Amino acid sequence: MKLGKACLQCREGKRRCEKSSTGSACSQCRTRQLHCSSLSHGQTTETKTLRPALDPIDTGQGLPPLDVIEEALNMYFLYIHDKPHSLFHEASLRECVRKRTVSRPVIFGILGLASRFSSDPDILSRAKLYASQAKRLLKDDLENICLENIQACVLIANACGADTEANSESLYFAIANRIAQLLKLSKKDPNDDIITRETKYRVWWTLYLIDRWASAGLGLARQFHSTEPQPPLPLDEYMFQQLRCGDEILDGTSRVPGIWAHMISLVHIFGHIQDFNRQLVEQDEWDGDAIEVAAHELAEQMTAYEQNLPEHIRFSLENLDAQITKGSGRTFIALHLGYHHYATLLYYQYLDRHRPLKPRVRIYAERCKYHAAAFSDLISLSRSHGQAEALYNIVGHMTVVSSSVLLHTLLFGDDHELLPARRRLESNFEALVELRTFWPSVELMTNRLITFQNSCLESVALDTHRVDKWMLKFLLEHALSLDTKAVFNQTVDASPASRLLPSMDIFERSRVTEQIIRDVQAALQ
Repeated sequence: MKLGKACLQCREGKRRCEKSSTGSACSQCRTRQLHCSSLSHGQTTETKTLRPALDPIDTGQGLPPLDVIEEALNMYFLYIHDKPHSLFHEASLRECVRKRTVSRPVIFGILGLASRFSSDPDILSRAKLYASQAKRLLKDDLENICLENIQACVLIANACGADTEANSESLYFAIANRIAQLLKLSKKDPNDDIITRETKYRVWWTLYLIDRWASAGLGLARQFHSTEPQPPLPLDEYMFQQLRCGDEILDGTSRVPGIWAHMISLVHIFGHIQDFNRQLVEQDEWDGDAIEVAAHELAEQMTAYEQNLPEHIRFSLENLDAQITKGSGRTFIALHLGYHHYATLLYYQYLDRHRPLKPRVRIYAERCKYHAAAFSDLISLSRSHGQAEALYNIVGHMTVVSSSVLLHTLLFGDDHELLPARRRLESNFEALVELRTFWPSVELMTNRLITFQNSCLESVALDTHRVDKWMLKFLLEHALSLDTKAVFNQTVDASPASRLLPSMDIFERSRVTEQIIRDVQAALQ
C-alpha cells in the first residue's frame, strides 16, 4: 500500500516511492541502503553505508555519487583515453561533472568502460549495467545532432566491442560517423572557442582511426575516404589539455602535432596495408612482380615514417620516461605498439614457406619476426615499467597476431631462436590473461589464436602461414570468430629440401606449443 508523499531520495531519483507504514523507510531506500527522509525523527534504516550506490537501471537520468564518477574518470583517462580514441578535454569534462551539466549518455558510457578497472567489486559488477543505461539514454536523445552524442556513440561502441557485441559496436560507430557528417565536424566553425574546435578535430580523427580498425574487424567497407575534407591533425596532447577557455585560437604555425597526430599518419599507411593484404587473396592470378613492387612501396613508407618521427617521439626508455612525466606514457606506448603491429601485418605473407626464395623474401620474413618480437618486448616492458600499461581492448588482437608469428618461429625457426620465442610467447599469454580480466572479448581473441595454432599443427609443414582468405580473417577481422581451417592435400612448389624440418623435430616442437596453449586455456577458465 502506498502511503504519504514520495521521500526526497525517490523524488530526486524519479523513482516510485512505496512505504509499508507512516514514518518508515520506503522500499527503494531500504534496497539501496539510503537514509530515507520519510523516517520519523531518530529512526534509521537497518544498514548504514558510507557511500550509497545507485542502481543505473532504476535511477532514470540521475547520476551515481560524485566519488564513483570521479574514480571512473581517473581510470578512464589513465587507461583508455588517447589510446583507442581521443574524445575529451579533461578539465572541461571534469568541470561539467562537478556542475552536473555533463551529458548523461557520455558519463554512463565512461562508467561502462572505466568501471572494469575498479577495485570495488560493487562498482566492477555494474560495468555492463552502466553501459546499458548509456544505450537507453542515448536512444532517448538520438535525434539530437550534437558532439556529445558522437562521443557517447564511441564510448558505447567500445563497450559493445568489449562484450563481443560486434554488430552493435559497428552500428554505434556508424551512427557516430553520420552525426559527424551532419555537423560538418571537419570544418571550422567561427563560433567555436579553442577548446571546442580542438576537441572536434580530435573526435573527427578518432572516427577516422576507428573506421580503419572497426570496418576491417567485421570485413566491411570503410566509411571514411582520403578524398574527403580533413581537419588539421590533433594538437600535442599536453598543449591540448593545458588549454583554457579564453585562450587564443592557434594558427598553422603555432600548432605542434602530438602523439595522436603521428598515430593518424601511421593508421593511414595501415589502411594501405589492409588493402594490400586483401588484394593478395582476391586476385585471380598470383602476380609475383606486382606484389613485390607493392610490398616494397609500403615497406618504404613504413621506413620513412619511422625515420621522420621527431626525436622525442622515437622509442627509447628516455623518451618513455619523458612522456610519463607529461602524463602521456601510455599513449606513447600505444603509438609504438601500433607501428610494430602494422609492420607485422605488412610482412606476414613472407612467412609462407611456399614462396620462392628471393632475396627480399628472406629479408621481409625476418622483418616480420623482428616486429612481432619487438611488439612482445614492448608489451612486456609496458607491464613492468610503471605508468605505461597498455590495457585497452584491441591490444588483445595485436598480441594474438604477434603470438602467431612466435608460434611460426617455434615450429620452423633456427635452434637459437627457440628459447627467446618461447619466453616471448609466454609473456604474451600473461598479457592476454590480464587483459581478459577487463575485456571479455579477449577470450574470443585468444580462442582465435588457439584455433590458429591447432590448424597449424594439423596442416602440412609448409602450409601453416599462407595468406589466404582464412588467414586474412585471422589477421584483420578480429571481431569475428575463426573456424578451423580446411586442410587439403596440396602439391608444394619445387623448394629446396633443406627448407623442410624433419617430421620428428616438428612433432617435438608442436608438443611445446600445445603445452603453452593448454596453460593459457587453463588460466582463462
